[in-house]
Amino acid sequence: MTRPWLSCAIVAAAALSAAVTGCGGGTPPAGPASTAPGTAAGQRVLIEGNSSLRFMPMTVHVHTGAVRITLKDIGAYPHNLVIPGLHVTSPTVTGDPGGTTTRLTVTFPHAGRYPFHCQYHQSAGMTGTFAVS
Repeated sequence: MTRPWLSCAIVAAAALSAAVTGCGGGTPPAGPASTAPGTAAGQRVLIEGNSSLRFMPMTVHVHTGAVRITLKDIGAYPHNLVIPGLHVTSPTVTGDPGGTTTRLTVTFPHAGRYPFHCQYHQSAGMTGTFAVS
């Protein structure tokens, strides 16, 4: 003879344990136009490239120091990120629908404005700026 209530109680206890464990104080993932300063890897930003040949956000606010950049393609064309002032060019994201990503870490040595662009679509206006304070 089985006890269905016992199985339900075990499942409920496991779910509650997982929920409580998941409530730890981790750093939330960065969304578009956001940063999470103070992490071990420095700040984190997400920049999306779309089929309208634009970056979202076009202006990214960060502080001096290391910044972990995730470039995500949410469109149908390949994109990359070129930061001429730092002599940095990211790998290309392929343009597969659904979003391919690449990550790179750059260091902004001092405050100022650092323009960036997509090498494939700069002439179409796919540009942006890191505003570093």
